[in-house]
Amino acid sequence: MSTNSKNQMFEKIYSENAQSIKRLCYLYLKDINLAEDATQEAFIKAYRKLSTFKNKSSVNTWLTAIAINTCKNIMRQKAFTEHIPLDEAREIKTPSKSDPDTIISLNEALQSLPIDLRTVILLKYYRDLPIKDIAKITKAPETTVNYRLLKAKEILKEMLKEDIIYD
Repeated sequence: MSTNSKNQMFEKIYSENAQSIKRLCYLYLKDINLAEDATQEAFIKAYRKLSTFKNKSSVNTWLTAIAINTCKNIMRQKAFTEHIPLDEAREIKTPSKSDPDTIISLNEALQSLPIDLRTVILLKYYRDLPIKDIAKITKAPETTVNYRLLKAKEILKEMLKEDIIYD
């Protein structure tokens, strides 16, 4: 692949995916500055690895995997630099169920999910990836991905049940 064709291909990939990857990173990391860093780092990695892309999956799946792995690396680094145990850094407090006045938005509910559940929800419903691709990205069996989706939806349904209006 010539440098010119690689640059043109990358420009197309970047222009079509930059905003959605940035939003994915933000939903994953919950910090706009970290999301911007992760997005930039993910696209740098993608550019460097562009010649190794073999079309075994879609560009969308390939780029999403790079972005998710970049976010995971940033979370590990953040936990390390802040001296927070990794398990504690991954633990996210859920809103109190005892407080009936607590109104929670979908975004807040999504952010409160454990990282493995949040990841499959983001990949399935935000990036619109099939289970097979989510399994590749998360390196989990398809049955595990399906279980995580089911579990995440149950948790979200419980958290949001008061906010849902039935017509």
